Amino acid sequence: MKKYDQMGGLIWFVLGICICIGSLQLGLTSFNVPGPGFLPFLCGATLGIFGLILLFSTTFLKPKGGEEAKSERSLVKRNWKKFLNPLLILLVLLVYILLLETLGFLLTTFICLLFLFKLSEPGKWLMPLALSFIVTALTYLIFSVWLQCQFPKGLIRFW
Repeated sequence: MKKYDQMGGLIWFVLGICICIGSLQLGLTSFNVPGPGFLPFLCGATLGIFGLILLFSTTFLKPKGGEEAKSERSLVKRNWKKFLNPLLILLVLLVYILLLETLGFLLTTFICLLFLFKLSEPGKWLMPLALSFIVTALTYLIFSVWLQCQFPKGLIRFW
């Protein structure tokens, strides 16, 4: 477990450094105004710092002994069913990206959120339907009506 955490920390650190380097090419500031690379630089730096924390905490902390270590080892056993939900989520998000222009923001967002909420609560339908409708409506009101952002219209042209 310790070896995997160390590798994970190293990967996150290197990824944070790469993001920082890429954001420096965009430019951080221009005469007291944040440039386009400012926010990615902060995100990369934060990611790198958390990667270092994970790397050093797993390297220098003593491993747990006794029962806690045994129960932790039993939790690490690979269970392929645990990988199904993240893969389904990635698939739903990929389909969302592909259908956004065609179906439009409202319909695509509602369907995507319905699937995502349904994955988290498989037995019930009322709560995922209600949450999907509420989140889609609030997102539309905030971004399209209040902030006047343009969303893809798709099949629903009344707005």
